[in-house]
Amino acid sequence: MKAVVDQVEADWVDGRWANTEVGPFLASTILTPRVRVDKGIAIKVGDKAQATVCFNTELLGFNAAWTGGFLNMKANRYGLTSWPDPKGDMTFVNGNAVGWAHESGWNDPRANKRGPLPRHWAKYRGLYRHGKRVALHYTVGDATILESPWAGEIGGQPFLSRTLEVGAAAKSLSSLVTTNPDMTATLVDSTTAKLTDDSRAIWVRALGQAATLSVSGKRIHLNIAPGKAKRLAKVLICNSEKGLNKVTARHSAIESLARFTKGGPGIWQLLKTKGIVGKPRDAFAVDTIRLPFDNPWKALLFTSGHDFLEDQSALVATVHGDVWRVTGIDDKLESITWTRFATGLFQPLGLKVVNNRGYAIGRDQITRLHDLNGDGEADYYENFNNDVFATGGGHSFNTNLETDSKGNFFFTKCAEGNPHGGTVLRVAADGTKLDVYATGFRNPNGMGVSPHDIVTVGDQQGGWVPETRVDATRQGGFYGYMPMHHRADKPQTYDLPFAFVPRVMDNSAGGQLWVPANHWGTLAGKMVHLSYGRCTAMIGIPDRSNQTQGAMINLPGRYLSGAMRGRFNPHDGHMYISGLRGWQTSAVHDGCFQRLRLVGGPLRLPVDYATAPGQIEITFDTALNRELAEDPESYSLEQWNYLWSNQYGSKDWSIRDPKKNGRDTVQVKAANLKKDNRTVVISVPSLTNAMQFELKYDMDDANGELVRGSMAGTINKL
Repeated sequence: MKAVVDQVEADWVDGRWANTEVGPFLASTILTPRVRVDKGIAIKVGDKAQATVCFNTELLGFNAAWTGGFLNMKANRYGLTSWPDPKGDMTFVNGNAVGWAHESGWNDPRANKRGPLPRHWAKYRGLYRHGKRVALHYTVGDATILESPWAGEIGGQPFLSRTLEVGAAAKSLSSLVTTNPDMTATLVDSTTAKLTDDSRAIWVRALGQAATLSVSGKRIHLNIAPGKAKRLAKVLICNSEKGLNKVTARHSAIESLARFTKGGPGIWQLLKTKGIVGKPRDAFAVDTIRLPFDNPWKALLFTSGHDFLEDQSALVATVHGDVWRVTGIDDKLESITWTRFATGLFQPLGLKVVNNRGYAIGRDQITRLHDLNGDGEADYYENFNNDVFATGGGHSFNTNLETDSKGNFFFTKCAEGNPHGGTVLRVAADGTKLDVYATGFRNPNGMGVSPHDIVTVGDQQGGWVPETRVDATRQGGFYGYMPMHHRADKPQTYDLPFAFVPRVMDNSAGGQLWVPANHWGTLAGKMVHLSYGRCTAMIGIPDRSNQTQGAMINLPGRYLSGAMRGRFNPHDGHMYISGLRGWQTSAVHDGCFQRLRLVGGPLRLPVDYATAPGQIEITFDTALNRELAEDPESYSLEQWNYLWSNQYGSKDWSIRDPKKNGRDTVQVKAANLKKDNRTVVISVPSLTNAMQFELKYDMDDANGELVRGSMAGTINKL
């Protein structure tokens, strides 16, 4: 594999995504003719998937429908930054039109045409997956609606259908069926209408006691009369009157959709892998839970998040839209079972289990997954919150999903030209509200929430981010990326980081997590920071003299893919890591699911430190050889600054001579080992505030074992 610095766009072109069996639907931004659907769901319809419909979860309408295929998946950057478009022949294209009227009005009420409709107008609630059938669940005003699209053929003629189960409604309801600015709409009778031009026609019929059709300009509407009880309705769409009459004769029955809401048959077979129990390296061992890369559906395993259920199984997300349920995770890893628990999500890059339910963050929403019948596959994909803006940016991923002690959810959004771009976003514990927590991030692919509710973020080097940085944020803080400051007045400075991390340690940040109390000995309670770019993990230690700044120290082990998400398993106490191969990473595999296991013995690492004018005090977890620990030659220290500018990244800049490139070597004048034989006080007379310092150490412990490594961090204030 090429070195990270040599990677170019051609290295990330991969056509496998086009060959994946994604399941009955796929949520994505979709490039339909004339318009881009920012939050669409492409749904396969028909017993042989004869057609596809695109449902807009913000506007609650069908943007388009087509026959003869599903989606054209793009190959550049593994298909993750360019949007699919329809594969086949278009049946209708409604564009980004509001799907249901409010108070007889159809005008889009949203500011700048982004985000979901107001809740009092309409709200997407989720979808039921029943075998290969999909039922959409949403509300319009005070009415609850289930709707299932379908397709078929009669005499070689394709047709589409919409079956609706409409709850009690105090007012009449009206839904857009189809429109075309270049065709003429004609109402034939109260249940039949057509769109026509010189070359083709679209015929529509409404069935059901409360259902009628109407025409307004170039539009055909379905109307549902008010009622105190549930009503069933069906809309049939065909390209000829003769075909429509045949379809009506054979498909006039309207079945209740409630049968789709109780859990349906599973559609994915179980897969087996065997894990690898790693050999100890120092105090740790890295075990590998092998992913089912060779699977019948050619599903891609770019792992992007994980968490654990009460039955000791794990849920593992992949960025191309799947969540897998993994069982058999034990000491030996001899029989691991993988079940495709959920599919079709919109690039989930974070997963969290709350109250034994999996929540996944995609570009479109936080989805809460329900297994209604206990068969190991999700039946209901609930929209927990979809207030986050999506406006088509290729790199505008929503990443991570964490909760604080009050149950609020947090995730990060990469830079994009809307009020949510480059921010930390917070969603209330009940899903009813989203707000901006902090701003000024470029492409954050890592975050965490500490046991004390401190929200941390790892951002990527680039313009206005001179080096990978880890921030301990505050509500309302600004963290440096100027295009995403979201303030009335342009900031002149930014909130200082917990630590910059030199690129030799981390060229692209992952997430953060905390070692639980009573775990990992002297590392209990410490932050773990993951490196996506280097496929490693490190401990983040706060400066005891100033807890708002700290340093990073590498942990043993290297992971098979870009380390992004970490969780401690409450059942066995080990740290589990997932991550993927994207761009600018040294990953070996598409994804990984591995665990870091403490096997015992000394870590031979710093576990505490403090800075003060003229000195650094470091505590190791093991007793040191006094002679070597007190030898100034056992240490070397460098300090330097970065340039905060719109240039991509920054060179190293001297602190002593700010106009000079390079690092300052700082003399270690003396070292004194305290009586505990573990704490060294290093005398550094010229120590100063620094955006970056790196202290290297090379000595033995009291038993003659090598203690060698480095710690790198930030001194915002001595």
